Amino acid sequence: MMNIVAIIPARYGSTRFPGKPIALIDGIPMIERVVRRVESAGVVDRVVVATDDQRIEELVLGFGGEVIMTSVECVNGTERCVEALGKLSPRPDAIINVQGDEPFVHPDQLKELVRLINLPNATIATLARPMKASEKGREDKNRVKVVRNLEGSAILFSRSPVPNSSGPWLQHIGLYAYTSSALEDIVQLEATELEKEESLEQLRWLGHGWSINLGLTNHKTPAVDTPEDLEKIKVLLQEGESL
Repeated sequence: MMNIVAIIPARYGSTRFPGKPIALIDGIPMIERVVRRVESAGVVDRVVVATDDQRIEELVLGFGGEVIMTSVECVNGTERCVEALGKLSPRPDAIINVQGDEPFVHPDQLKELVRLINLPNATIATLARPMKASEKGREDKNRVKVVRNLEGSAILFSRSPVPNSSGPWLQHIGLYAYTSSALEDIVQLEATELEKEESLEQLRWLGHGWSINLGLTNHKTPAVDTPEDLEKIKVLLQEGESL
């Protein structure tokens, strides 16, 4: 088994929700909830928050978490993970990238990512949730759809409804695992036209010939993108979902 570190990129300056990582959910900061969820899975050797903001750093240190400061120049979570990777000692074999706005990340999902990245010749892994034809979201461009081949590798990600039918579909879950060397390599790749059209960086990796192992999960993982999403989280709590 590889040495695996979970990195949680978290930035303060979200356009739609400034200060999102420190927003309270039932009295507990969101970033703390994410850290605790990842720790509870018991499948990684270390959990680190990667941020560019002192307020987040102080908060994480305050609840006993580990934090690495990264540059404000990082354009996305992947770049922030790479910078944090370069500061980790000892260097891990693989990284799990968990977004700081995923308070419902489930231990089973992390276990599946660890399993996938430990497969022979694995370099990148991610997850998808099987959706029934009757479930809402196929037309929603904020919900990324994915198609996989018979070997379980992703072959297409899109914001458009794919496949183009009324049948079942796969909703991408934005959790990733990478070998450390793969993570360092993919941030050096040139952007592709399809990536630009869809605004999905994983299309860059596919376009350059990288293979992405795709696992399945039945757990819901609603992210918090806006203050309104916090209200949806409260509803889930009322329905019995545990945080």
